[in-house]
Amino acid sequence: MACGAVAALLSAGGAAAATPAGKAPAWKTSATFGLETIYDDNFLRYSDDYLDVFHAGTDPYKFKIERQDCHILAPSLEVEARRDLIALGETRLRFRWKRWQYVQEPIKTNSGYSWYVRQFLPGGRSCELSYSYAPEQYIRQLSDEPPWEAPSHPLVWDEFRYTRNEFALVYRDRFSRDLTWKLDLSRTLRYYNQPFMENDIFSWGARGTLSWRARADWRLTFDSGFEHGPARGYDEVGESLDSSDNSDPSYDMDLYQVEAAWSPKWARSAFTSLALSGQYQAYWYTSQKSLDADPYHVGRKDNVYALELTLSRPLAGGVDGVFGFKFSQRTVDSPWQGDIAEDKDYDQRRYWIGLTYKL
Repeated sequence: MACGAVAALLSAGGAAAATPAGKAPAWKTSATFGLETIYDDNFLRYSDDYLDVFHAGTDPYKFKIERQDCHILAPSLEVEARRDLIALGETRLRFRWKRWQYVQEPIKTNSGYSWYVRQFLPGGRSCELSYSYAPEQYIRQLSDEPPWEAPSHPLVWDEFRYTRNEFALVYRDRFSRDLTWKLDLSRTLRYYNQPFMENDIFSWGARGTLSWRARADWRLTFDSGFEHGPARGYDEVGESLDSSDNSDPSYDMDLYQVEAAWSPKWARSAFTSLALSGQYQAYWYTSQKSLDADPYHVGRKDNVYALELTLSRPLAGGVDGVFGFKFSQRTVDSPWQGDIAEDKDYDQRRYWIGLTYKL
């Protein structure tokens, strides 16, 4: 799939090269190759209590991994073709592929594919359509009560996986030379494997971004977003969300993010940008069932925090490097007096070095 998309875009560039001498090529193409090496200290985002169970080895059926941390190799390829197709401005076609290869725990290995069409408009504006696809990827082992079985039937522990399809429309504009904004509207379809199909999510999202160049070497970026994620909530023929005996993982999510990036000219030989960002997401689960019927979701709120620091700098031979650290944390509030916090709370740290080379 990746090779076909690359060939299609590069063939456009090849056709352009055949234009008569003296004329500018109709298409301009470029390719960017990337490779990240990542260390993740909790790659399945297990809680401390869950990690204690894992290391104790008392419930082996709950795990298909050998360790809690993992080294990840993440190669990527991005190909772009540009041309003035209409009088309004340049048209850009872009394809991106990235793979996350979990070296010690290949069960988590996954890939992502994205296609973009961006049309530039007068006054520095642009409009972009995109589609992203992530094939089925592993989350963790999860217990399931098979349909048609009696409540007394033992729980079955299966691989919990999902596939993601995302469609997006992005509009970019500027208030002034130093103040730009962006609006991102999205539709995401997440399909889980058959034993857990009641968790399928069909969400709508909106996110606004304001970017301000406060000084020549300082840029501040503010993001705010909202996502409405209704779930399927049933897994049997003839059921509906209201009549189902399954849980309802439907949610609404609020997102807030701020980033400060510093790019001093005098330091460009050492680094081109130093960026620090903080993000907060609040997931409000909206199940209308009783607490006894759906204790994992009724009245539940997830607080997800992330802090990220990156340093970008040029390396030898046209290669650019990025050095990064990210800390993530989730805490859960719930009226249920069970073990949900012990199951869902987690801390995660990632460290990485990334290299990119553009042709």
